[in-house]
Amino acid sequence: MRFKKNSPIKSLKTNLTTALELPREVMLNLPLITITGKNTMSIENYKNIIEYSQKKIRISTSAGIVSIDGKKLFLKELTKDSILITGTISNFEFI
Repeated sequence: MRFKKNSPIKSLKTNLTTALELPREVMLNLPLITITGKNTMSIENYKNIIEYSQKKIRISTSAGIVSIDGKKLFLKELTKDSILITGTISNFEFI
């Protein structure tokens, strides 16, 4: 069953998460993106990989598509829950 973005269940889940001070990325399945310098990026709670090359990586998340541009980009670690990207990251954005 799919719910609209502003459904009562989603609002209840958001309000409970805030009231109980639970991690939003876990409870609401939001991506958690960590950048270390300009050479490493970790993305947790992703859906799938849309595009992968040494110059561009695009990853689908529940919040939209994350686009990463750079040089010598490499998926160093890949699990069902997280991705670790290495290389020289020059730009990233949500599309």
